[in-house]
Amino acid sequence: MDRIIKFIAIALAMAFSFGFISCSQNNNDPIRINGSTTIEPFMKKAAALFREKNNTAILITARGSVSGIDSLISGSCDMVMSSSEILESQNLLAGQKGLNLKSFLLGYDIIVPIVHPDNPVSNLSLVQLKGIFNGKIKNWSALGGKNLPIDLINRNSTSGTFRVWDRIMADGARAKGREVGSSSSVLAHIAENENAIGYISHSFVNPEIKILQVDGIDIEHRENWINNHPIKRPLFLYVNENKFNDTIKEMIIFIIMNQEVEELFKKSGFFST
Repeated sequence: MDRIIKFIAIALAMAFSFGFISCSQNNNDPIRINGSTTIEPFMKKAAALFREKNNTAILITARGSVSGIDSLISGSCDMVMSSSEILESQNLLAGQKGLNLKSFLLGYDIIVPIVHPDNPVSNLSLVQLKGIFNGKIKNWSALGGKNLPIDLINRNSTSGTFRVWDRIMADGARAKGREVGSSSSVLAHIAENENAIGYISHSFVNPEIKILQVDGIDIEHRENWINNHPIKRPLFLYVNENKFNDTIKEMIIFIIMNQEVEELFKKSGFFST
């Protein structure tokens, strides 16, 4: 029943949109997708499934959520994967250009703090995490760990993961740390440095790092994360309704409603709506 209601809502929203737009884009043109590095691995697999049913060329580039929405506004892409909501400044710019940007909810993700497996610290409160990332806590000994300075790893400012994490953690201040451009870079640095701490989407977790519990929430009880974990975020697809052709519409419905894609989304480490 929930899937039926969801489908009706999406179909009505799209039908309403099509009543007010003129599609000038050729449906045979490739669909250009940009945005979130978090969503990219899932999107590539979902796009492959879509191509089996619709012989459409799909070009996927991941330069971060913020950069992706910038490219949608500039007209250099047709769809954006975003792991954070659009910036107010981007909304204003789109409005000034007469663009109608529409979002579609894919599901949810959890951002997890990670450390080296040899780090004895396994559980931090949200208050302690904030203390690390706003610069008030600088040594692991203050958290029951070794007497080592905390090596802080941040994503860059074009990352949706950074935006969500920073909004929750910074509390008006931000500690200086090493800035890296991808989740893979975070993982690589943490895996090689015992005193480092960083954060990634749950979908990128691998055995070479250790996930820290937050406020005692155990990673083994995955079904409770989406309700109880304090660092969660929605994942979106954004389109420009002014250039919303039949092929893009078909792809979005396929990604959101197809049962096989939904299972793929869950296997990628995300949580369905």
